[in-house]
Amino acid sequence: MNRNLLVRPLGIGTLSLPNNLALAPMAGTSDLAFRRICHRMGAGLTVTELVSARGMMHDPAMRRNWRYLAIDADAGAMGIQLFGADPDDFAAAIWKILDHPILGHCSLIDINMGCPVRKVVSEGAGCALMQTPQLAARIAQKAVAAAQGLKPVTVKCRSGWDDASVNAVLFARMLADCGVSAITVHARTRAQMYGGKADWSVLAAVKAAVSLPVYGNGDVTCWQDVDRMLRETGVDGVMIGRAAQGNPWLFRQIHRQDGTGPGPEERRDIILEHLAQLAELLGEATAVREMRCHLGQYLRGTPGAARLRAAAMAVTRREDLENLLGEWQIRCQESCENS
Repeated sequence: MNRNLLVRPLGIGTLSLPNNLALAPMAGTSDLAFRRICHRMGAGLTVTELVSARGMMHDPAMRRNWRYLAIDADAGAMGIQLFGADPDDFAAAIWKILDHPILGHCSLIDINMGCPVRKVVSEGAGCALMQTPQLAARIAQKAVAAAQGLKPVTVKCRSGWDDASVNAVLFARMLADCGVSAITVHARTRAQMYGGKADWSVLAAVKAAVSLPVYGNGDVTCWQDVDRMLRETGVDGVMIGRAAQGNPWLFRQIHRQDGTGPGPEERRDIILEHLAQLAELLGEATAVREMRCHLGQYLRGTPGAARLRAAAMAVTRREDLENLLGEWQIRCQESCENS
């Protein structure tokens, strides 16, 4: 295989993806607007923020969960990620998704078995399932049966709970036996949370242990990291999380094998695109409020970023935020001309 071809097609069950790059599901980041932008920048797959399988049962009209579940079948492959600890909840949630006129067009169902946050693991969900593999197997089996072959079922997990219980290889073999179509491994333990160094040797061991497609996740920040992960571990695809926050053009850089980022005008246009789509989905007031959190990521390292973020905290109207971004663009251009 020619390792110069970082970006290549990937099949997951019956699903054919245009490439092997994926945007990780991230609470507070991977909203529908951001997923659309990442697809346009070159992500072959994106996945929703995690959604409670049980919560879907208490939201029959899906009003509370819609903002997290929303997909756009015309904007590339989008998966829906579910979390929970009861196999029956997953079956019911998947039936509900398949029956829905919009959600039924999702590309795959992903099961979260890797989230490290206390609120999730205290319920026996997320990475806690790596400590209860028999329960994890029942969940995977129920989910695969509920999907009826209509959608691939995938799993995202971690290396293990802590350094003393790194069980990703055995866990992956078990999931393969349960019929899942692909596995993503974040090469950190739950104890590491999001710190420390990802252990890519775990990725290589998982890939050697199963014949399923495997995505590697952890410490990928540039196209050179993608190249190194593919060469060193043999994984089929790379899933990118925090490095893509406020940085959707990272996918374009990987395609081009180029580290050049966007200029101020393009960066502003992408932020405004994100804002406009959020306003359509959530309403103007909520969209402006949430964009304040995204601005720090979008503008990091640019002239005037700190001033804009501080000013944006007082903004409540979309027009005012657009004006602030216009001022920031002028400041950036002047900085470039004077450098």
